[in-house]
Amino acid sequence: MWQALTLGAKELGYQFGPFMGNGGDWKNKPGYQTTHEAKTGYAISFSPGQAGADRTYGHVAIVEDVKEDGSIPISESNVLGLGTISYRTFSAAEAAQLTYVVGEK
Repeated sequence: MWQALTLGAKELGYQFGPFMGNGGDWKNKPGYQTTHEAKTGYAISFSPGQAGADRTYGHVAIVEDVKEDGSIPISESNVLGLGTISYRTFSAAEAAQLTYVVGEK
């Protein structure tokens, strides 16, 4: 279901390649910049076990918005069931601990 998330990122202005690897690997993909500052449309590459991510493969999600208080609503897939897109929000403090992957414009 990464396709649904990458399509969502594209709608927000960023594109990601079709072979990014496991969610935890996205932050190490050559050619992609990473940052600890969230921006709408950036991907989040969760390390294995981080914030409930799979303990082997990690996880990936898309930043839907950055609120005035620094919190970030995200969209993600397969958390509530295979193929199901779901949403959650990280506080500003939690968001500062995440690694964001900048897609191509």
